[in-house]
Amino acid sequence: MIRFSQLLLVALTLLLIGSGAAWAQFSESPMLQERVDAGELPPVEMRLPAEPLVIEPYHTIGQYGGTWYSQQIHPDWLWSFRMTMYGHSPLRWVDDGLDIAPNWLHEWESNADATVWTLHMRPGIHWSDGEPFTGHDFMFWWHDMALNPEVSDPVPDMFTDAGVPAEIQLLDDFTIEIQFSQPSPLLAENLAMWINFDVETGGRLVVPAHYLKQYHPAHNPELESYESLEEMAQWWLYPGFPTLGEWLTVEHIPGQSLALERNPYYYAVDTEGNQLPYIDRREINYVSDMEVLKLRLIAGQADFHLRQELALRDLAVLTEGAESGGYELKFWDTGSGTGAMFLPNWNHPDEARRALYREPAFFRAISVALNRPRMRDMVYFGTGQLTTGTFSAKAVEYTRHPQGPQILTEWQNSYVEYDPDLAKEWLDQLGVADHDGNGWRDMPNGDPLTLRIDYWPEAGWEYLQINEMAKSDWEDIGLQAELNPITMEEMFMNMWAGNFDILNSWEVGDGPNHVVYPHWIVPVDNSRWAPLYGGWYQQAQLGTAHDQDDLPPYERMPPRKQPDPAGPVARLQALYDQIRFETDESVRDDLAMQMVRIHIDEGPFFLGTVSDVPRIVYHSVRMKNVPDREELGQGGFVNPWILPYPAIVNPAQFWLED
Repeated sequence: MIRFSQLLLVALTLLLIGSGAAWAQFSESPMLQERVDAGELPPVEMRLPAEPLVIEPYHTIGQYGGTWYSQQIHPDWLWSFRMTMYGHSPLRWVDDGLDIAPNWLHEWESNADATVWTLHMRPGIHWSDGEPFTGHDFMFWWHDMALNPEVSDPVPDMFTDAGVPAEIQLLDDFTIEIQFSQPSPLLAENLAMWINFDVETGGRLVVPAHYLKQYHPAHNPELESYESLEEMAQWWLYPGFPTLGEWLTVEHIPGQSLALERNPYYYAVDTEGNQLPYIDRREINYVSDMEVLKLRLIAGQADFHLRQELALRDLAVLTEGAESGGYELKFWDTGSGTGAMFLPNWNHPDEARRALYREPAFFRAISVALNRPRMRDMVYFGTGQLTTGTFSAKAVEYTRHPQGPQILTEWQNSYVEYDPDLAKEWLDQLGVADHDGNGWRDMPNGDPLTLRIDYWPEAGWEYLQINEMAKSDWEDIGLQAELNPITMEEMFMNMWAGNFDILNSWEVGDGPNHVVYPHWIVPVDNSRWAPLYGGWYQQAQLGTAHDQDDLPPYERMPPRKQPDPAGPVARLQALYDQIRFETDESVRDDLAMQMVRIHIDEGPFFLGTVSDVPRIVYHSVRMKNVPDREELGQGGFVNPWILPYPAIVNPAQFWLED
C-alpha cells in the first residue's frame, strides 16, 4: 500500500525536477566566483533563470573543479564533445525515451487537434557571452537561415505542413506559436530528438542572432556571400562563439585537440541549487589510429569513453589494465534492433535482380543461411538477441500495445533459425540454381549471381567479422558473395541513387518509437531498402513527385518511382500517413503494429544478426555519477543518435574526485 507521505514525496520530486525550485541562494564553481569577485561576471543568481532546469545527480551532489580528459578517433569532435551536451535542444528525452522533459522550453501545449502548438521558452536564459536568449534567436534561425535558400540549413520536417513551411510567429519574447493546416501530434517528440547543435546532428533550431548577424549579408551590407555565415555556424570550432551548451570552446587546434571550459551562463542546477556543470574544463585529443587510442585508454589517459569502435573483443585487455590504469568498465545496452545488418536494394537497377530481391523467399533463404549462433559466440561472446532484424526492441509501442511483446518476438524469430538445407530448398524452388555448372548458383534466367556487399572498412571490427561470416555462410549454400569496401560518401551516394546491391556498416537502432524517425520501417526518402520509392514519397509531400515523369526513374532528381499501390511499400507509406496525423496515441500504436505485421508477413526487408548487445562504458575511478545499467530507464539506448548518448544521462552532473 502506498502511503500518503510517499505520494507527497513523489509529487514534490516531480515538481522539483520538472518546474524548477526556489532556493535561498544559488552556488557556483570557485572558478566562476573568482571572476565574479574580479568584476568579470555578474553574480550567479543574475546569470541563471528564475526557474532553472533542475538535474538530479545519479549518486551524489558533486564537487566543483577538475579537467575531464578524452581521447577520440573522429576528427569532427562528434562523439567526445557534441554528443555529450543537450543544452541547445528545446526538449529532452529522459529514461531512455520513456518520457520527455523540459529543457530551454519549460512548457508546451497544443490545441485539441494538434494543429496549433504554443512553445514557452524558459525566461532568463543567457548565451555564454551573457546576451539574453529569446524567441528572436529562434526567429532569426527560422527566417534568415532555414527559410533562406542560400543557407544550407534545411527546413526540418517537423516544421513542414503539406510540403510547405508551417506558419510560425513570436507572440512575445518567450512564446512561439506554430500553426499547421493538418494535425501535427508528434511535434514534442521531434523537438526532443537529436541534440540540435548543427545540421549533422539533427539540425539547428536556435542560433545567437546577436552574434551571427555580423556574418549574414542581410544584416551586414559589407558581405556579398554566405560563406562566413556557413563557416562560423560550426560554432564548436571557434573560441568565443556564444553557446547554450554546458561547456564552450576556448582552444581548437585542427586535427589535434579541442579545449573547453564551463559555460558560466548554463541554465541548469542540481537539486541543491548548485549551478552545473561540476567539471571546470575538458580537453579532447584526436588520435588517428584505433590501436593507439586503446593504448591510451589502458594507460588511464581518459576519464570517459563511449562508442567509438570499442568492441567486446577489447574487454579482456581493458579489464586487465583497469587497476593500473585507474578506470572502471560498465555495460549499457545498445538498443539496436539488428546489430550488424544487411540492407538489400528493393530498387535494384537491374530488372532481373530487382524481381528476385522482391521475392520474399529469396531473403528468407539467405536469412536462414546465416549462422547467427556462431556470430553471437565469436563476435559478441554469447551476448545479445538473435534476430532476423527488427526496429529497436526498446520502442515504447512494444510495451504499450496489448500485442506488442508477442509481435516483437514473432518479428525477431521469423526466419532466424540456422537451416542451410532449407535455404537451399527455397533457392531451388526459385530457380536460383547452378545453370552453367561452375559451382555457383545463378539467377533464374541463367545470368551470373554475385551478392556484392558494400561496406565501410572503418565501421568497426564487429562489422568486418560479420561480413566475413555472412560471405562464408552464403557461399556454403552456393551463393557467390563479394566484399566491396567503399568510402562512407560513396555508400550514401549509391544509396541515394538506388545503385547498390547489399549494404553493411549499418544497424537499425532508432527510436524511441516507430514513428518519430520511420526511415527503417517505412521508405520516406532516398535511403534504406527502397530508396526510389522513398524518394517518390518525399517528393509527393512536396507536390513535385510527377515533375520529371518524362525521365527514367534513375535519372530523376532525386531518383524516384511510384510504388505499386497494392504492394507492401505503398501500404507502409499509407499507414505512416495515418500515424503522423493521428492524435490518439493508442491508435498510433495500433497502426505501428500493423506496419510491423507487413514486415513479418511480406519481408524481411532487411536482415539483422545479433541485436541489443552490451556497449562498453569506460570511465576513470575519479569520474563520479556515471550511472550503472540498472539506473537507466531501459538499461541503455546507446546507439541511436535520436536519443543522444551520453547527453541523455547529463554529463553536466559528472564530477571529478580529487
